[in-house]
Amino acid sequence: MVTYYELGKHRQLNEIVIAGTHDAGITGGGSGVQTQTLNIMEQAKEGVRFFDIRVAAAVTSAKHASGRPVAELRAFHADDKVVMKLDRNVVLKGTNDPVRVTQSKLAGGAFGLGLTDMLQQARNFVHSEIGGSEFLILKFDKCTNWGLIADACEKVLGLALYTGGGNINTRTLKQLKGKVVVLFSTKGLAEVQQAVHGILTFKNLTAEGASYTDQYEGLQYYGKGGTSPFNPVNKLKQNTKKQSKLMLGASALQNPAIIGMMYWTTTGLIESIQKRDDGMWDAPNVAKMKRLWGQGLGDFVNARVSLPSTNPLAAAQQRRSFFPNIVMIDFADPRKCQEIRALNDLSAAHLTAVV
Repeated sequence: MVTYYELGKHRQLNEIVIAGTHDAGITGGGSGVQTQTLNIMEQAKEGVRFFDIRVAAAVTSAKHASGRPVAELRAFHADDKVVMKLDRNVVLKGTNDPVRVTQSKLAGGAFGLGLTDMLQQARNFVHSEIGGSEFLILKFDKCTNWGLIADACEKVLGLALYTGGGNINTRTLKQLKGKVVVLFSTKGLAEVQQAVHGILTFKNLTAEGASYTDQYEGLQYYGKGGTSPFNPVNKLKQNTKKQSKLMLGASALQNPAIIGMMYWTTTGLIESIQKRDDGMWDAPNVAKMKRLWGQGLGDFVNARVSLPSTNPLAAAQQRRSFFPNIVMIDFADPRKCQEIRALNDLSAAHLTAVV
């Protein structure tokens, strides 16, 4: 199992490298839709600490005793163009209370894991013996029914929900220990009408006009995924080119507190995501991933490594301007998470060989 607390309890989030999963809850569907095989608990055990989740209401075939349809909040993966939304009165799965939801009908894509199950697994991980010193970050984006999602996060996570507030970028592993950080988009949190305790927001600094703020309540990151779904040729090259360009933009901000996010994923419409992903993790392409990650260091060196004064590289050592703290992947497994965890252990001398 991959863990991170031993990197140092006083290390800030912006000083370590962790694995994140893209569309973390999509464990089924067609080969052009499915992005994961492991559930949230299993991903966490392997070393994933950041989860990208989209949630919508799916109406099931079940009927409540009241005659109302039963709906469930579930992860989903679909382009907006193939989602039809309509408001209706339902009973949420596992409850008896009628609620008004925005139902999503998918003409493409797929629904994935249920929200309650995902939250229970996240809670159980940080409350377990193996995960008690670790943390998880759940990022909710492009969702519907934000108020119901907020309710579920508070009720299901309970004491596991991080309620310390503040700038997550600079929180230490000790401050995050045993907690699940929940992040909503700014728009999503604004749609929550009831008071919420503990739920924070995220800000993507690639957006025009966005800037880093020390006092921000939540996570501020720089990064963006996705290749053209309409161009099936040379997906790896497309992604590498896009991520390389983003690294340059991030380094220009010259702020080491910014969380860097690098996507080692590709996007398509009809091809098998897993087949493409397998190719991205063969030995030559893992080396490419490391070189791309190393490019994000900017000036020269991994600032977490203190070289002895006798080392000829020591004079050149500088504080890094930026590096990707979160490497986003599809189909999380032990080998991928170990490769990402190992980025924390690269020495400055080793890093110069891969940059």
